[in-house]
Amino acid sequence: MYERFYNLRARPFQLMPDPRRLYQTGSHERGLSYLLYGLERGEGVVVVTGDVGTGKTLLIQVLLGQIATRGLSIARVAMANASAETVVASVAAAFGVTVRGLSKVELLDALATRLSAGRNRRGLLIVDEAQACSDAALEELRLLSNLQARGQALLQVVLIGQTELADRLRQPGMSHLRQRIVASFHLEPLTAGDVAPYIEHRLTTAGWRAERLTFGPGVYARVHEWSRGIPRRINQVMDRLLLLGYLEEKRELTRTDLDTVIEEFETEFGADGLIYDAAGPAEAGPSHVSEAPQAPEHAAESALLKRIAALEDRVASALGEARLQQARDNTQARELAEAWARVAHLETILQGDSASADEPEVDESSPARGASSASREDMSAMFRRLFSTRGHDE
Repeated sequence: MYERFYNLRARPFQLMPDPRRLYQTGSHERGLSYLLYGLERGEGVVVVTGDVGTGKTLLIQVLLGQIATRGLSIARVAMANASAETVVASVAAAFGVTVRGLSKVELLDALATRLSAGRNRRGLLIVDEAQACSDAALEELRLLSNLQARGQALLQVVLIGQTELADRLRQPGMSHLRQRIVASFHLEPLTAGDVAPYIEHRLTTAGWRAERLTFGPGVYARVHEWSRGIPRRINQVMDRLLLLGYLEEKRELTRTDLDTVIEEFETEFGADGLIYDAAGPAEAGPSHVSEAPQAPEHAAESALLKRIAALEDRVASALGEARLQQARDNTQARELAEAWARVAHLETILQGDSASADEPEVDESSPARGASSASREDMSAMFRRLFSTRGHDE
């Protein structure tokens, strides 16, 4: 939309990871060198960690582009909350092994056969959401990295996870896995000094010229303050800022324009505590009310909602917002149909019990009938709230 106005070849701040837009700080260059060395060794475990939105997926794509992939059979799996019992089957299936009806020993044998089928080839397993793996599941992945034939490793494992994965790997019980790590890198947020070069690098890769678009004093500093140096957040706010500039036909975007965009973000999404919230712990202000511990069922619900939000974010990044919305629409339709089916079933039970007890029929104005109608209205309101809330979980 704004590309033509600013004479850009493409959208510079799209959320989809694009290796052409990678901006490397000095730290990134050293980390990429370490990881490239680890991947070229073709054995053991490589670890990449970082906060949400720091660019772990993009980093892996760049690494794969820099190594000779002709000798690799690459599979990618998400291991969030995977149990140890399912790890081998999930990995085998990712490499094309038929897993139905096979025992663990048979699966390992079939996987080794598949990986050693081609000469001078090896397997590269990329494990997403590794911080959510149990200790037992991580141990299974370590054992898989031991597969070998003719004195050569058959499978190298790359663990990608959030910061807590690095913390877990430091625990005493992880010593066996640590000994298999051949390279690791932790992605840090960008510093205040990195933000301006990062933004201008992304713009330049899309054909930016300063005579078509400039930024006023304080814009870059405010972007860093709001984004906390997270590249994904920078991309989000800059994309919206360019859209505002296009709509208002501005060639110079100012701190005031940026504040307008940030206010829109916080109005739309800030209350949800999602990726758009700008206030860090120190900015949230003092609180004199201590929260009561969540009941187990509430804690489970909270964890599930967070998991849904994370998956929706990944679907939107990988497949686009339209595909995510389609999935939401399908889910909402099924849930609504199931809910009304339950209502009809329960009312049928009540009517049957009333008939068997020879109770008089309840007319439309009776309290019981009113309660039934109210429950339907409550249910409809509940679904409206649920769906409107999900609309912001991106």
